[in-house]
Amino acid sequence: MRLRLSLLLLLPLALSCGRGTMRLSSSPYPPQDSPASREARSPGRTSLKADRQLSKELEELDRIIAERPIRERSKWDRMNSLKSSYRVARTYEDRMALARSLVDEYVPYNFDSTLVWLAECRRIAEQAHRRDGIAWADIRKGEILAGAGYYMESYRTLSEIVDPAALPEDIRTLYYFALYRLSDNVTENSLGGSETLLLQSRQAYIDSLLVLYRPGSPEWESMQVIRLLHAGMFREARENNAVLRETLGPDSHDYAKACYWESVLCDSLGLAREKLLWEIASAKADFQNAVRDYASLNMVANDLMDIDITHSFRYIQTALYDAVFYNAKLRPWQISRHLVPIQATYEARFIKAHRRIQAYSWILSLFVLLLVLGLMLVNRINVRLLRSKSKVDELNRQLQLANTDISRSNAELQESNSIKERYIGLFLSQLSDNIDKVKSLQSQVIKQLSYGNAGALLKEMRASTAVEQETDAFYDTFDTTFLAMFPDFVAQFNDLLEEPARIVLKKGEKLNTELRIFALMRLGIEDSNAIAGLLKYSVRTIYNYKVKIRNAARVPREEFDEMIRKIG
Repeated sequence: MRLRLSLLLLLPLALSCGRGTMRLSSSPYPPQDSPASREARSPGRTSLKADRQLSKELEELDRIIAERPIRERSKWDRMNSLKSSYRVARTYEDRMALARSLVDEYVPYNFDSTLVWLAECRRIAEQAHRRDGIAWADIRKGEILAGAGYYMESYRTLSEIVDPAALPEDIRTLYYFALYRLSDNVTENSLGGSETLLLQSRQAYIDSLLVLYRPGSPEWESMQVIRLLHAGMFREARENNAVLRETLGPDSHDYAKACYWESVLCDSLGLAREKLLWEIASAKADFQNAVRDYASLNMVANDLMDIDITHSFRYIQTALYDAVFYNAKLRPWQISRHLVPIQATYEARFIKAHRRIQAYSWILSLFVLLLVLGLMLVNRINVRLLRSKSKVDELNRQLQLANTDISRSNAELQESNSIKERYIGLFLSQLSDNIDKVKSLQSQVIKQLSYGNAGALLKEMRASTAVEQETDAFYDTFDTTFLAMFPDFVAQFNDLLEEPARIVLKKGEKLNTELRIFALMRLGIEDSNAIAGLLKYSVRTIYNYKVKIRNAARVPREEFDEMIRKIG
């Protein structure tokens, strides 16, 4: 709660500060430069945008961050197991060891819980009257307070150690390390109110620790790296740090710290790409250990600001969330100076993207308008085409009908021509026969008259049946010829009549008078006078036959004659 209230006061202040107006860094984290100096030291920064290895490392970091809930559950299971063991422990040694383990678990995870378990360690030591245990708890508390930015509280806690020389060697080493942490943080990150602290230089504490640590141990190697860094011997420090990293597991929190120091050394040598990659390696190790108090991700966010603002903003948000969760004082102050420029860059990028989207929206709207106009034009053209197509279809239909009519007319004409040809041949033959008969008759008449047999000739003429015979022959020839052309005429004609009125021919009869009348109509001879002359009947008789048949028709009278013409 204390930190959350401070953070609410901190963020407005941070947002009001310009870039480079605050110099807040924490040991083991180096002081931060202004963007101008950072750009001058890292001339190759913009070239990192196309760095495939960087993209791959960022993808890996994103994956590890996304998997943090799984690792945190494992951490909570481990801490709950320690708490369960602590509740049933009876001896001082067991309870103190378990409480210390819980302190180690909480130190990089939650500041308040760390203080709670440090207080528990002190309570256990007080109950057992163990001065070494009390000293350990106080010194560790002073170290934690120094790392969290509570310098006055740390100084007061460490000042209560009256005689450090009387402490066991391991606790005395811890005591000097706590003083080093306090001196280093005061030197790098003065949050105010620490001017009256009576401390030696951090180099003095480094020298003391190098004497106390066992040479070659990870602690000694780490302090050597720090000593060489502060001495400006960056390449030598990198060599020592490489030796140190080889002794550490790549998934350990100590490995994360070593990677961070490597990034600091690369920064000092102006190696921008290597610096960023080592910061990412440190951040990956931090998240693999479910750590909430870290510096690497902040630095990654800061260095990505000009390369990948989306990742930068996401990482600084994650770092701020973890700093609030950890609930110490120093880390939010460090994040604040990164947050301001990152947020400004992100907002500028967002505004630029928003303007670009607006421009694209206008262009898209114009395209949509043009598309709508185009569709309207196409639709209009389609309507015209459809109308034209309808007209063309109608013309085609009319043309087809005309073609059909022409074809039918041609067929009828051919049929008519065929009929005419047959009848012309028939009647030419008939006419030739009649001429021959007239010649024969003329010869007989002349012969009889030359012999003076006029009476006998007259008698013979009166008794002759030649006219009737010729008429019957004409009918037979006509009937035979007509039925040869229209063999189904009689059946089709009867189909047009009611059942009682249908014509039944006598045996040996081909056509009767009614059928001959309509047979002549089928041949195109419709005039009653012409029909009467051909069939040797009066016009009245022909008319009566027509009326009789039409009255017996099954179809309307006006359609009957047309259907007669279509028989065949």
